[in-house]
Amino acid sequence: MYDVVVIGGGPGGYVAAIRGAQRGGKIALVESDRLGGCCLNRGCIPTKALVKSAEVYAEARQSALFGVRTGPVDLDLEGVLAHKEKAVSQLTGGVANLLKANGVAVYRGRARLRAGMKVEVDLGDGQEILEARQVVIATGSRPQLPPVPPEALALTISSDQALSPESVPESMLIIGGGVLGIEFACIYNAFGTAVQCIKRTPNILPPVDEELGKRLLPILRRRGITISTGVFIQDIVAEAGGYRVVRARTEEGPVEFRAEQVLVAMGRVPDWGGLDLDLLGIAHSSRGIEVNTRMQTSVPGIYAIGDVTGDYFLASVASAQGLVAMDNIFGRPREMNYRVVPAAVFSIPEAASVGLKESEAREKHEVKVSRFSFAANGRAVASGETEGMVKLVADAPSGRLLGCHILGPQATDLVHQAAIALQLNARAEDLAESGFAHPTFSEAFMEALHGLAGEAIHVARRG
Repeated sequence: MYDVVVIGGGPGGYVAAIRGAQRGGKIALVESDRLGGCCLNRGCIPTKALVKSAEVYAEARQSALFGVRTGPVDLDLEGVLAHKEKAVSQLTGGVANLLKANGVAVYRGRARLRAGMKVEVDLGDGQEILEARQVVIATGSRPQLPPVPPEALALTISSDQALSPESVPESMLIIGGGVLGIEFACIYNAFGTAVQCIKRTPNILPPVDEELGKRLLPILRRRGITISTGVFIQDIVAEAGGYRVVRARTEEGPVEFRAEQVLVAMGRVPDWGGLDLDLLGIAHSSRGIEVNTRMQTSVPGIYAIGDVTGDYFLASVASAQGLVAMDNIFGRPREMNYRVVPAAVFSIPEAASVGLKESEAREKHEVKVSRFSFAANGRAVASGETEGMVKLVADAPSGRLLGCHILGPQATDLVHQAAIALQLNARAEDLAESGFAHPTFSEAFMEALHGLAGEAIHVARRG
């Protein structure tokens, strides 16, 4: 008898399993694929490895701007993929070691949840029944697909295939303008591919503040990435010479897009992992399994975390939900606080948001907004990374910070100082009085804090 059986070994499931073991529980984890889930194997980690290669390649080609002369710079695709695989292998192996070190029993097979808290595991060469007092469902998600026939979809490549290309294509059309689509656009653009992105909705990067997406658009276009919105795909056909043609419609009428490769990167949808939720009586919809803030489903003793819950498709959210679920299971009741979990986009430059977007804040608060450009930040100027800004949103009467939104160098790291401030319900005035080392990118955050009081130092005043 296990205290908890976790179904799914991604960033939600394995973190939950380890936390449960730390709380003194007897824990089992069932995973049908590789430990680490989509994030470590086909998402967060391999894409970030490719982003790093893309950044280094771009910097090497522009090294003369910093007084460093080199010979011809070439992209070694075999070396790029070796770097990616090394990172993935190291981290997935690390997950296995962590689970073993914490005494978590790992079962490699497909799980079926039966009545009476019994988990049936298909091990390939047999079955095993695990009995549990509680169950955590962490079965993740699968790629969202465009509404085209199977034969049309066969002419595209998936994000999995885009992570391990046989060669760098001359041109690529990316279906999707969310996190995955924009990250791949930046990667392949840096590698030398002519990139186009198409999407249905008007804004790119929906997880972050709308202004960041609007400011990133012209930066991407200056680098040669074409982005078209309001595009509804109807079909994909092959053309002589190996090219693909995407037929679509817009408000203006029919339109076609042509490229050597078509990448589907539309985001993700919940994956039940083969579990029969209706039979189990677990409330759900096409958007995901319904849970409360303690990650409890409608069935007592069954919890759900991560992408399968449908609201946030972020590894960081899955991990945080896993910790909350296990704390509640082991008598440390607390609720999930989504307000302090950042959304990070590893575009070039990076984008990140935490807390309320400006539009959300204005619905409930009288707000003050402050912006500070990296063009006025000493470290950014010295580094040649002046694109972007820090944007802060605060409650006007109290001065309490409500949200932070960053586009620019190291945005995905800088945003966490705001996440901590939100967790502590800190006032901008108190944060502004903290010391910031010079010259650092973090000073842009400091200047934006001073700007909420109209006292930013490195901003020219008019009049």
